[in-house]
Amino acid sequence: MANIKHLGEFGLIERFRSQLKTRSPRVIKGIGDDCAVFSSKQDTLQLISTDALVESVHFDLKTISAEQLGRKALTVNISDIAAMGGTPYLAVISLGLPQSTSTRFLDEFYSGLQSVCKDYKIELAGGDTVASPQQLFINISILGEARKDRVFTRTGARPGNQIFVTGTLADSAMGLQLLKTRKIKSVSSKHCRALIQKHLEPIPRIKESTLLAKSKLQVTSMIDLSDGLVQDLSHLCGNDKLGAELYEAKLPFSQALKNVCQQKEYDPTDWVLQGGEDYELLFTIRQEDVKKLNSLFLKADAPVSHIGEITSFPGKLVLNKINGRKKFLKASTGFNHFKRSQRS
Repeated sequence: MANIKHLGEFGLIERFRSQLKTRSPRVIKGIGDDCAVFSSKQDTLQLISTDALVESVHFDLKTISAEQLGRKALTVNISDIAAMGGTPYLAVISLGLPQSTSTRFLDEFYSGLQSVCKDYKIELAGGDTVASPQQLFINISILGEARKDRVFTRTGARPGNQIFVTGTLADSAMGLQLLKTRKIKSVSSKHCRALIQKHLEPIPRIKESTLLAKSKLQVTSMIDLSDGLVQDLSHLCGNDKLGAELYEAKLPFSQALKNVCQQKEYDPTDWVLQGGEDYELLFTIRQEDVKKLNSLFLKADAPVSHIGEITSFPGKLVLNKINGRKKFLKASTGFNHFKRSQRS
């Protein structure tokens, strides 16, 4: 099987360019020049984000296909744009490739990228390709835009604001656990497949973000959930400037997560509080907008759950348990790149 050693750098670039179709009329110059050239719109603010994925840290090539990796690499960037209320339109990619990387792997990887670009009308307009001594790494930078008066940020929540989250939580974290342990015979294969798919093929909540951006609701803060509910909620609380109360009875669990937790005797609430890589939207709104929000989300693909309230108690994150007790949560609960033995 051919690999990139035989293609060389420029042959590889030409192979990429031949597979990617231009789709944005705003991109004047894409792959093949020193820079991508594009035009911007009036009355909008430009958004830019970047994410790096490193083999053995963020993904394991034994458990994810090349096409799935291509899709996920771009999807997690799209999620960042969604968290700001924006629409993505252009991306660039840098790859560090071991010489043994096969052309078949790259074709499938770019097929995954291409399918996401088509789904979300994004142009992959260039990047860089370098040799990596051992492991594959991927870095994507993405550009988006948002209306000047509708950019959502992590700051802005106030005491009394209500906390909402899209979708269900911890499915991705449990999917990763199943992939790592491969002990899935004792639970429903249907539920296992659903959880693993949530980990390997996350869905960025662009549609839901766009609904919020086009509405008249006052979204006071928003973040996408990548490092776990408690840890990401602490960012909305201004890292100890505010507090929050969560209600265990309102946390969104999928039936698949409940099934696996029951079989393995896990506490599903712990998984929902700590699990990472959900890429759901966590946001706050004013109390008076709650009914309007619920009506708005009848048009959304993902459900929305009202899970708590922002408080004025600095750094106090409290879980109101179903049994009536209160549990104080540590804001550091969740994923941290520089703690060992977390993701792979």
